[in-house]
Amino acid sequence: MEIDGRGIVLAVYSGEFTASDWLRQRRAVVDSRFSPEDYDGRPVVIDMTACQLPRRDWSEHFQEASRFLKGRRPKPFRLAMIIGDDPGAEAGLALFAEYQKLLHHPDSEVRTFRSGEEAYAWALAGLQPPERTEA
Repeated sequence: MEIDGRGIVLAVYSGEFTASDWLRQRRAVVDSRFSPEDYDGRPVVIDMTACQLPRRDWSEHFQEASRFLKGRRPKPFRLAMIIGDDPGAEAGLALFAEYQKLLHHPDSEVRTFRSGEEAYAWALAGLQPPERTEA
């Protein structure tokens, strides 16, 4: 995971998605580099084209990941997921989107895209301008 110069959180998932592997990698890579304040409210683009959904019980994996993230992102955000041609990916990710809304913030938006350019443009359009304070 990285935060690019425009403030978009970029991540790439590969291999078979399992909650246990995701949690292990998240703690080792993301949590050691970023605090929730660094990414809370920022749009996210996840490239999942090299990632496969679990063969069974994928909803349980998504629930476990969402429970872990609950409370870490109290601000609404946009999540753009770039998916490949894996059968069932859209249905699985639609369920994941619902978990995001239930466990994070009801105003969060999650969409799937086939193109990275489209996903990034949609995420970028969701950036909130910095809050101004009156002098």
